[in-house]
Amino acid sequence: MSDAVIHGGIGQGYRRRLAALLPAMDLAYLMLVWPLIYARGYVPADLSSGPVAEAQPALLNRLFFPGLAALAVILLIAERHRIGRLRLLGSCLLVAFFGYLALTSAWALVPATVLTRLSLYVLLLISLIPAVLLADRLDDILRPMFWVTVAAVAVNVASIAVVHTTSIGFPGIYTHKNTLGANATIAGLFAIFALTRADHRIRMAGFLCLPAILGLLLISQSKTSLGLLLLVPPVALFAVATRRRLRIALPILMVVLTIPAAFLVSGGVPGFDYRDISRAVSGDPSFTGRTDLWKFSASQIAERPITGWGFQSFWGIGAASPATKMTDTFIARAPHSHNGYIDMALEGGLIAVSLFLSIILMVAWWIDRLVDRDAGAGFLMTSCLLYMLWQNLFETDWLHGTTTSNVLLMLMMASAVALRNGRSLT
Repeated sequence: MSDAVIHGGIGQGYRRRLAALLPAMDLAYLMLVWPLIYARGYVPADLSSGPVAEAQPALLNRLFFPGLAALAVILLIAERHRIGRLRLLGSCLLVAFFGYLALTSAWALVPATVLTRLSLYVLLLISLIPAVLLADRLDDILRPMFWVTVAAVAVNVASIAVVHTTSIGFPGIYTHKNTLGANATIAGLFAIFALTRADHRIRMAGFLCLPAILGLLLISQSKTSLGLLLLVPPVALFAVATRRRLRIALPILMVVLTIPAAFLVSGGVPGFDYRDISRAVSGDPSFTGRTDLWKFSASQIAERPITGWGFQSFWGIGAASPATKMTDTFIARAPHSHNGYIDMALEGGLIAVSLFLSIILMVAWWIDRLVDRDAGAGFLMTSCLLYMLWQNLFETDWLHGTTTSNVLLMLMMASAVALRNGRSLT
């Protein structure tokens, strides 16, 4: 009887709880562990005068991500009789997308860079799979992630006493003020989600975090992040309410709302286009020089429109990049196009863009079902998806760098294809 308890109950329950903690571990590494160990050794590059030598966190990355992926595989083997399964169509879509990105190494300017950087995201995805296959509820995964964001907010608030504000804003424990802004915005979305939970401790923690998060965004001077935190939640609430009341599917609603927005920004209304929006937000009609980057990137996309230049094999690869031949120092030293969609087309061409947008629609369908079962979790996932969709209009974050947004993106991808006890993870 004791053996049955040990091997059939406590042991398996422990492994499932550990699996549910894996996404929180990834989040904690990126929001707390890496910054506290490495961030102070970094000096952001000045694009006008040249990049500054930076400390390299390669060793810690090489230990953490493979280690967590190995733990994930062990958990899957140990719980192989209880794990759920993956949807065939969705799994094939993910394999096709990542497989194609790997294939771009065949014509990439620096093939080794493609495989090295892509392996990081594959390991990240593997580390998240046990959580979505073994967890009974999405809430079991989200609650630990929420507490990680609470800890990150507390540490960044405490850092005000020891970290100096730079000329462009307060960076917190991170390398750049925009990183603090992005992490604070995601923490804000989790804090609002906490207000929907029944546990009064989670609600109170979320309530107390919100003013601290707003304060961090203000002193960071990250205008984009602050604007997104103010804009995303009401739009997400509208989307969730529309889904529940009018039964309009979230992917359909996204397309319906995107068409007039694209029409407006592209100059469909006489006398008003993206330059007017930029001027109103930043006082600069070029989105602080981004439009020049976008024009240059568009010209490079035109050279390889179908296949692209290779995954992450255009920017930041040294003299091999066509960008380094530009006389404009901002373009020559840029780390990316400051637009995730443009960079997806630049690096993977039409094929990668088509596969990726198909995955985004798949994620939206999963969130659509989630909203019916748990409005609070559905609101959080809708908010995160909207945040990433809009944030990538001005920054490149889709599969670029190890960021909290990419952890959430991978978690949503895995959740969208996972089945637990014959149903989606909700």
